[in-house]
Amino acid sequence: MFDNKTQKQLPQGLKDRINKKQVSVLSFAPDRTRLAAGGDDRIWIYDLSSEAQFAVLSGHTERIRSLSFAPDNRTLASSSEDSTLRLWDTDTSNEIATLAGKSSSLTTALGSSPDGVPLTGWNEETARLLGSTTSDPARIRSLTFSIDGSLIVSGGTDGKIRVWEVETGRELSSFAGHDGLVLSLAFSHDGKYLASGGSDATVRLWEWEDRHLLSIWTGHSDSVSALAISSDNTTLASGGRDPQIVLWNIKALGRMGHISGIEGYIWELEFWQTEEKEQLITVNRDGELFIRE
Repeated sequence: MFDNKTQKQLPQGLKDRINKKQVSVLSFAPDRTRLAAGGDDRIWIYDLSSEAQFAVLSGHTERIRSLSFAPDNRTLASSSEDSTLRLWDTDTSNEIATLAGKSSSLTTALGSSPDGVPLTGWNEETARLLGSTTSDPARIRSLTFSIDGSLIVSGGTDGKIRVWEVETGRELSSFAGHDGLVLSLAFSHDGKYLASGGSDATVRLWEWEDRHLLSIWTGHSDSVSALAISSDNTTLASGGRDPQIVLWNIKALGRMGHISGIEGYIWELEFWQTEEKEQLITVNRDGELFIRE
């Protein structure tokens, strides 16, 4: 299963940035039409059909740690070490909203500036500050949207998984996730399950409605930084620092198998459904994309 592979090139401009060590995180849009890449203080958006860069999102002031597209394929969430979690409209390159932590330079500057617009890149006409939170967004290491797009789920360096309301930026709940950093998150397509991966080398499966932990899987020997769930909600793929991708059976709550001989640190995993079959897409830290069937 998924043993046959074909290498495909990422957009050349993105490859160049990866080779220059300018990229820290990647995220595909759900419909696979665009790809976001985050760096030290900006985000580049690429059209995958033309391979052209069509947007640059500026506003973060420090390294970007996580990205996630909303189900509308247009809205993007990002978190950074500048203690902000931001929402963007990738069609217009506008910042929609910002949730700022207590230690954020944005919160400090907005509070002290006479005109209330102290930072370059802050557009008061298109963006809104949702407020500050004691759950500092600087500690976020993974993001994903709920299936209906109304919630953002984040994983932190404190091992907790937090749930945020998109409209208000309010933290709705949090629960203990991992013994270490929560590095990856993925929802099943029916919204029933949330999977999480961590620096504790475990994959965890949660029943989303009541946040009930269904299973802890220990098939990896190092951090789990990428997760993907198949379109029929039966298979979970996990990858990270060790040279394998592990496949899990969600219904049976067990291991199905693995793909060995992985080329480098797994950066991103995605299931892509075609008319004939479902493919597993892998991207490693060298910017190499493989299609596995």
